[in-house]
This record gives sequence, C-alpha cells and structure tokens, in this order.
Amino acid sequence: MNSVLVPVDLKRHEKVRAWADLPGVPVGEPGKVLVVSGVTWVRYRVLFDNGVEMGLLDGRHIVATPGFIPIEERVEEEAVQATDTGATAGEAQDSAGDTNPFGVPSHLLERSAKARLRHGGS
Repeated sequence: MNSVLVPVDLKRHEKVRAWADLPGVPVGEPGKVLVVSGVTWVRYRVLFDNGVEMGLLDGRHIVATPGFIPIEERVEEEAVQATDTGATAGEAQDSAGDTNPFGVPSHLLERSAKARLRHGGS
C-alpha cells in the first residue's frame, strides 16, 4: 500500500469506493462517509455496503465514486506514467551531466565535499 498521504476532499454522507484492499473490504466496494475528522491529517469513517465500518481512512484507501478507476485500468495508467517519468529522468540526466543513483548532479556533490573539507569534516 502506498505510504504517501493522498489528499482527498470528501464530505459527510458522500458516496465513496475502496481504492485499495482493506480488511473485509475488496477494491471498488461502495460505501458512505459517516464521519470526517482531523486538521492536518483528514481521515474518514466509512460504512461500506457489505456492512464493514472502518475508520482512519484517507486518500490512500478511499476515493469519491466518480473518481474511481478499476484496478485493471489503474495498472495500465501507472505503467504509462512510469515510462513517461523514465523518459523525463533520462532527459534530466543528459542535461545535468553525471549524476549518482539518487539523481544528484556531480557538481553539487563536489560542492558539498569541498564545504565539508573547509569545515574540518571528512
């Protein structure tokens, strides 16, 4: 499951669907938002149509019904996005020169090494 918080703006009584497999709730199961809580981490309590009620759900777990994409189509979209991202990363490497596996340009690595030496580091 994705660990990055995904913002989703839902209101009480709004119809939602499970975005990921949850305990007792398959992907795509319809439900209704019962409670919206939180300030910096907005989370939802949802009653799913199969009778399971779950709390502490956010955009990693649920999505508004109109925004739901079946998992088969999502996999295809993710594959397309991955190839697009790979091309963009390759273009960035060509324009930035040598980079390490983390994508940091070599001139920044050299600058950091010189600064560490100036300050007595290794």
